[in-house]
Amino acid sequence: MKKLLLCGIAVLLIVSCKSRKKSMAGDEVVTVDDFIEFFQELTLPYSIADTQINRKLPDSLLIDHKVLGQFIPDSMYKKDYGNTIPKFYALGKMSDEKKKTFLLVKAATQEKQLAYIAVFDKEKVFTVSMPLVGNNPDRKKSLRGSVNKRLTVTTSETTNAPGGDRYYKLNEYMYNDAGGFLLIKIESNEPIVPKEVYNPIDTLSQTHKLAGDYIKDKKNFVSVRDGINDKKIHFFVHFDRGEDCAGEIKGEATWIKPNVALFRQAGNACVLELRFQNNNVTLHEEQACGNYRGIKCEFSGSFAKKKAAAKPK
Repeated sequence: MKKLLLCGIAVLLIVSCKSRKKSMAGDEVVTVDDFIEFFQELTLPYSIADTQINRKLPDSLLIDHKVLGQFIPDSMYKKDYGNTIPKFYALGKMSDEKKKTFLLVKAATQEKQLAYIAVFDKEKVFTVSMPLVGNNPDRKKSLRGSVNKRLTVTTSETTNAPGGDRYYKLNEYMYNDAGGFLLIKIESNEPIVPKEVYNPIDTLSQTHKLAGDYIKDKKNFVSVRDGINDKKIHFFVHFDRGEDCAGEIKGEATWIKPNVALFRQAGNACVLELRFQNNNVTLHEEQACGNYRGIKCEFSGSFAKKKAAAKPK
C-alpha cells in the first residue's frame, strides 16, 4: 500500500512539474517552448482599446527584458522607447492551422504603454512584429486594435471633430508567408485635403541618360535619379487616380537590361519593373506591392519624360 501511495505522489509531482509554467523573471533557463507556453491562449476575435492598454497588470505576467531579448529583438520597441527599457507583460497568444503563433506583448513605462504582435513561424522562430494599440492622451481620439478568427489584424482610430462629426481611419493587415504584415485594406471617412506631393529624391544627381522626371500630372509621376553605382538607380513613384486608388514607393532598382530596372528587396514581397523606351517609362507590378498602395489598383501605366529645363548661357 505504501508503494502505491509513493508511486501516486511521484506521478502527481511529475505532472505538476510538467504543467508548471517557467518563470520569465530571468532566474531560470528558458527555452522558446517555455517562452511561448508562458502566454495564455486568447479567444478570437480579440480586441483591445487604448483605454484598456494602460491598466495595471499582475507581476505574474512580467517578462524580464533579457528573457524577451532571447526570442524577440529590441527592434520591436526601440522606435517607440529609444534607449529606455520598458516593462514587458505577456497578454496572450493566438495560433493558426499552419502552426504560426502570434504573441501579444505589452511594453509599459509610466508615460507610454503599447501592445505589440510578435509572430513566430512553425519552427518557433521570430519573424516580424507590429504595434497593435497604444495609450492615447488625446481625448478627442480613440484607438483600438483587434484580431479576428482568420488572424487578420485591424488598427483603427476614431476622432470626434468640431460640429459633432465623427471621423475614422481603419487599416487591415494580413500576415504573409514572406514574413511580413501585408496591408490589405485602408478605409476612412476623413475629408481629403489636397496637398502638394513631396519628392524625397528630387535633389539627387541625374547624370544617367535615363534619369529625370516622367510625369502625367502633379499627382502621377516617376522620378529617376543616379544610383550608388552604374548598376543601380534611385526611383520614386507617386500615383493618385482617385476613388481610393493611390500609391507611393521609394527605393533602389537594379538594371537587368540596358532599359529595364527591377526593384526587389530581401524580405519584401513587392517586385516592380521599370521599363524605359522612347522617352517613356512603363511600370509593371510583377509581384504584390500592397504595402505601398491601395487594394483597388496596382503600380502600372506609362509616364512621359519631362524635358529638362534649358541651362542658362
